Amino acid sequence: MISTYTPKILLTLLFLTTCCLVLQPIYAEEGEYAAEFLSAGVGARAIGMGGAFVSVANDATAAYWNPAGLAKIGRNAFAAMYSDVFESADGGFLSSGLVKYNFANYIHNWNKVGTFGVSWIRLGIDDIPRTTFKDMNYNNKVGDFHDVNGNGVKDPGELYIDRPQVAELFSNSDNAILLSYARPFSAWLAFGGNLKILRQSLFRNRAFGWGFDLGAIFKVVDGFQIGVIIQDATGTRISWNTPTSPTFVRSPNLKFGASYLLTISAIKSTAIFSADIDTDGGDIDSQNGSQFHYRPHYGVEYWLFNIIALRSGREKGELSVGAGFRIPLGRAAIYADYAFASHEDLGGSQRISLSGQF
Repeated sequence: MISTYTPKILLTLLFLTTCCLVLQPIYAEEGEYAAEFLSAGVGARAIGMGGAFVSVANDATAAYWNPAGLAKIGRNAFAAMYSDVFESADGGFLSSGLVKYNFANYIHNWNKVGTFGVSWIRLGIDDIPRTTFKDMNYNNKVGDFHDVNGNGVKDPGELYIDRPQVAELFSNSDNAILLSYARPFSAWLAFGGNLKILRQSLFRNRAFGWGFDLGAIFKVVDGFQIGVIIQDATGTRISWNTPTSPTFVRSPNLKFGASYLLTISAIKSTAIFSADIDTDGGDIDSQNGSQFHYRPHYGVEYWLFNIIALRSGREKGELSVGAGFRIPLGRAAIYADYAFASHEDLGGSQRISLSGQF
C-alpha cells in the first residue's frame, strides 16, 4: 500500500525537477564540459547495467550514483575500481593503459545517526615527457636549426642543430573527493547528499572546485522503487590558477530512475530490471540557446543462488555486459565484478571492481 505521504513526495520531486531545468541554461554557457571525468561512472556492477543505477544504488558505489542509497545498505561497506579506458593499451586484456581511471571509497553506518562515506575518483595520464633541446653549439639558444635560405623559418629539409631531449616527466590528472551522508526518512524513503571537492592539474596549472549532489530513493511497493538525483545541484564551480584565472561551471544534471526486483524462489534467483533517464545542458546553439540532451539507460542484473551474477545494459545506444560473483564470509560478503562497455568512437573500456559489506 502506498503511504499517505506519497503526494508530498511527488510534489518534492516535481519541485526538484523544475529547479534543475531552470538552473541548467544559466550554467551551461559558462563551461559546458567542465570536470567531465565525473560523468564516466564508477563500479563494474553499475557499468555492466548500462549505468541504470540511480534507483538500484544498494552498494558502496551509491555514493556516486545516488547517495540516498547508502541509507539502504545498513552496514559498513567499501568499493574499489580499476579501469583500462578506451583500449588505451592496444586492446590488451586488463593491461595498464595510457589513461588510468580509478575509484575507491569507504562507507560507515553509524546506527541512528546516519550513513557516512568518503570516496576518491581519479582520472589521469602519468609520466608524460616534456621535451626541449640541448644547446649543442653553446650559443645560449635552444632549438637552433640549419637555416639554409636565411629566412629565419625552419623550412622542410632544414635540420635541427640542437639535440632534442626529455627535460622532465609530469602528470595530468583530475581528482574528486566525495563526502557523503544519507539517512532513511522511513522504511520507504531515504535522502542523501554529497559535498564534492575537485582538484585538476594540467602541466603546471591547477584548478580547484566544489559542488553538491542531492538524491532520494522512494520505495513505491515491495520490489519496485524510484530514485532521483541532481548532480552538481547548484552548479560546480572550478577555478584555474592561470594568469587569466578562468572559472568554469559544471551544469546541474537531473537523473530519474526506476527498478523492479523479481524473485524466483523455485531456483533461488533474483533479477533486477532498471531504467534511468538523465539530462544535461547539451550543446550551445548561437540561435536557439542551450539544447538539452535526454539520455536513456537500461540495465538488467540476474543473480543465480545469490552467488553468480550476469548483467547487460545499454547507454547512449552502446552495449555493456558484465559478470560477478559473491563470496560469503559469515555475515559479511566480498564481491568481485567485471564489465565491458563498448564505445563507437573510442573503442571499448573494461572495469574491474572489488567491494564488500560487513
